[in-house]
Amino acid sequence: MDIHVYLHVKPDPEVIALLNDGLNRLDLILSNQESMMPTLDELQAKADATLANVTAETDLDNAIAKIVTDQNNTIIDLKAQLVAAGTDPVKLAALEATLDNILTVNTSNTKIVSDAITANTPAA
Repeated sequence: MDIHVYLHVKPDPEVIALLNDGLNRLDLILSNQESMMPTLDELQAKADATLANVTAETDLDNAIAKIVTDQNNTIIDLKAQLVAAGTDPVKLAALEATLDNILTVNTSNTKIVSDAITANTPAA
């Protein structure tokens, strides 16, 4: 034995209008989904750009660290030369020449670092 029940409900225009509005909004979301979410290629490009910036900054940091280390080693060497020179005029003249050479190299290094920082600093 089968029993069939039929229920006929007169649709309420207000409910139909709300359902249609909801469907329209859902369609709008679905149609704009592509423009709302970045593509994998866009995300990869942003990641690559970030990695390039980090690498450039790391290279600059390593260059600055090398200059500082070299200057510290130079100071240690100069102290040893000064102790060894004592009052010997020939050794003191050689030390003076070394100091003049360091001043020239240090000025050159300062320009290199300054130029690198300027080149790798984004404009405000």
